[in-house]
Parts: sequence; structure tokens; C-alpha cells
Amino acid sequence: MTPVAADPLEGWVVSVDLWATLITYGDREAEAAWRIREFETVLTEFGHDLPDGKVREAILAVRADTQRRQRTTGEQPPVRGQVEQMLTVMGLPLDTRLIDTLLVPHTHAVLRACPDIIPGAHSALWALRQAGARLVLTSNTLATPASVSRLILDDHDLTTVFDETVFSSDVGLAKPRWEMFAAVATAAGTDLSRVVHVGNSVTTDIHGALNAGCRAVLFNPAGKPCPAGVRAITSLDQMPIAVLATCS
Repeated sequence: MTPVAADPLEGWVVSVDLWATLITYGDREAEAAWRIREFETVLTEFGHDLPDGKVREAILAVRADTQRRQRTTGEQPPVRGQVEQMLTVMGLPLDTRLIDTLLVPHTHAVLRACPDIIPGAHSALWALRQAGARLVLTSNTLATPASVSRLILDDHDLTTVFDETVFSSDVGLAKPRWEMFAAVATAAGTDLSRVVHVGNSVTTDIHGALNAGCRAVLFNPAGKPCPAGVRAITSLDQMPIAVLATCS
């Protein structure tokens, strides 16, 4: 990786997306299978014997709906509301004790996916710190609230790299809403014009950041079309130089 000169990013904030930018999604089939199996076990214990496939159908339908709403409008569906919606699709009553019990497998299923660090993440982030930037992790969450996301950060030694963390479950809105990026600027004590956001989604990361008044770098290992004027990188070891060029 090309070294960055001392402190050229002093006064800048680099906001970095988490999923598919710093860590992989892991085995999503394993995650889904474990969530479904745990839901079925809990529902049986509560006396609900549903037809084969009903639980799976409800979970996957609600997951797809909440993901679509978040990515297109920046809505942040609460995890409790997600479980309630799943029970409604199953035709079951919204029993408080049942919902409380189902929240555990719903919010922790991601750990069964075993998400892994994307190569180059640590060295790129530390290079940005050494260049004088303040680092903020800026992540949308769905079934994985901030508390569980922080466990994943700890597992991959990412917690201490960041000065601040901003999760959509804490903000109450999600990227691409400008409020997520405003929360980054507020957390870092700076203006939106001094924030550079790095992420893998053209919609939520790049357009969201630019519309909020930030600068942006696209992590683009798949080579998808990139908006005009936005720098793209294909590996994380290119991130420090791309950020520096974007701030120049």
C-alpha cells in the first residue's frame, strides 16, 4: 500500500460503511436457517404448531420488505416491530412474552453467519488515522442492532480503530437519509462538508452522502457503474489514497 504523508487529513472525518465494505455478510443461508429453526422451536414451546414452511415464509417476507423500505426511503424498522410483523404474517397474536423471547434469535442470528473481515481493512483504517483523519463507523442495521454489531466489531478488532460509531438503530433513520450523515458530523464535531464517506452502495452510501453535502468514495470490487466524479476503489488498500485525493 502506498504510504500517506503525515497529517494531510487533519480536520477531515472519514465515515466508513460496515457491511460489504469492511466485513462480509458471511453465510447468509446459515443465518436464515438458524433464525427459522429457533423461531420454530420457540413457537412450538408457546403452543403454536404452524404448517410446514409458514415460519420461513413469514420471516423471509418481512426481511425482504424491511430491507427494501430501508434502502429506498431510509426508514429504520425497529427490531421489535419486525418480529411483530412476522407474527402478524403468521396469523398469531402479539404476545409480549413471545415477542421478547423471539427477539433474541432474531437479533443474534447474524452471528451464525460468521461474517469475516475484508482484506486490507485494518491497514487502510490505520493509515487514515495516521494521516490525521477522525474515523467514524456509519452502518445501517436491520435485524442486527447496534449492541450486536459492536460484538462483531470487537471480534474483528475494529472497535478501537474508530473514534465514533453511528448506527441507524440508534439514529432512528438509515442511509440514504441525510440525517445519518448529519449524525456523523455531529458525533465528530465537524461540518458535513468535511466528511468523506466510503461505502459499497451507490444508493445508500454514495448518493446518500453526496445529497447530504459530504464527499464520497465507492468501494467497488465488482466494477459496477460509478456516478460521475466519484472515485472508486476495487480493494481496501486503495482507500487512503482515494480519500486523500477526494479531499484535495
